[in-house]
Amino acid sequence: MLTYIIYLLAAACHGAVLGEEPRFNVFTKNVTVVVGQTAVLPCSVDKLGDYKNKKGWVVWLDHRDKLLTFEDRRIIADERISLERTYVKEWNLHIRNVKAADEGIFTCQINTDPVQIRPIWLHIHEPAKINRMLSSSDVTAKEGDTVTLVCNVTGVPPPTVSWYRIIENERDKGERGKEKIGIEGEVLLIHNVTRYCDDTYECVAFNGVPPADSKRMRVNVEFPPEIRLPNRKIGQSLGKETILECVIQAYPIGVTVWKKDGKILDQTWKYRTEVYVDDGITITLSLRVQSIDSDDFGEYICEAENLLGKDFETMVLYEYIEYKPPPTTTTPKTRITTLYDYGPSYLPGTNGDFGDKPGTGIIERPDVGSESGSSEQILDKNSSRPVSRTHYWLMMITNMIVLCVDWSLSAAVR
Repeated sequence: MLTYIIYLLAAACHGAVLGEEPRFNVFTKNVTVVVGQTAVLPCSVDKLGDYKNKKGWVVWLDHRDKLLTFEDRRIIADERISLERTYVKEWNLHIRNVKAADEGIFTCQINTDPVQIRPIWLHIHEPAKINRMLSSSDVTAKEGDTVTLVCNVTGVPPPTVSWYRIIENERDKGERGKEKIGIEGEVLLIHNVTRYCDDTYECVAFNGVPPADSKRMRVNVEFPPEIRLPNRKIGQSLGKETILECVIQAYPIGVTVWKKDGKILDQTWKYRTEVYVDDGITITLSLRVQSIDSDDFGEYICEAENLLGKDFETMVLYEYIEYKPPPTTTTPKTRITTLYDYGPSYLPGTNGDFGDKPGTGIIERPDVGSESGSSEQILDKNSSRPVSRTHYWLMMITNMIVLCVDWSLSAAVR
């Protein structure tokens, strides 16, 4: 009796299991991927068991209700699509290299009675992209015009367009070389444009999906020439050379020349003109004048002309005379030496009569602090003629010898 009861319970349970329908256990509703990536649409089914052997199976349909897979087989030609079953319960749909056209509602379906479906919305994001054909390129306008710059963009979600002005000398410094304009949108309007708006502008489109896209466009503003002289007058000495300079702003630059006496100064050995480009609208025009003579002094005209107008400025080259202080003269102080004759009659113990013959001299020293270069002269007392120092010392030595001999003779006589 107990055995029979157990048999009945087992049979009932077995029938209940066989009769239980499968169901989904994943409730994902949205999947978002970027164009070019792989999208994985999840689908997991519980308690499928032997039910599929009777009449149930799992299929995938796309947003056009086109059948993509039947059980674990792909039944369309698109090789990007496959069914991946890492586990028994999983019936995941893989779409490789997704495209914008793949976006829509995909359906995982269990063919029970009634049919069970699980919709999953596939969202495709696209990075911002600038349409070069529909966007502005370089623009040329006259002062006072209104300039319109267009940056046509696409992308999902819709991109934000920011505008920047490129700093002329810092083009290669990335974000540091830009000045942001406080306007966002696909169109930038510049009203009453002036030469100071002449520059390079950049639009940057970004929607949160890297990478951002950008495009640069040049705005050229036409205006007549304006000339500025760093110096209106310059002086130089005869025989030397000099350089005259004028700074010209214009777009287009047009014709630029130096003139003198109404004639254009061509390139010769005498005159040489050179152009230095400072930026897109500014140049420096220099004139080198070599081996200056009197005919080169006078007025020089820097002249510039384009289709919108003409301008000129006058510069003066004058002779520079270098100041030379007058020469200074100094009178040297003279040292005077007078020669006296002590004579042979001068003997120790005499009255000290020197006699009248020329002989030994006496040197008068110059004052302390006398000017350098002062000379010394030795004068003969009788003749008042200068004698050389060598002659003076010879006379001194001779007189001394004579004195010594006379003294010896006098001593002997005694």
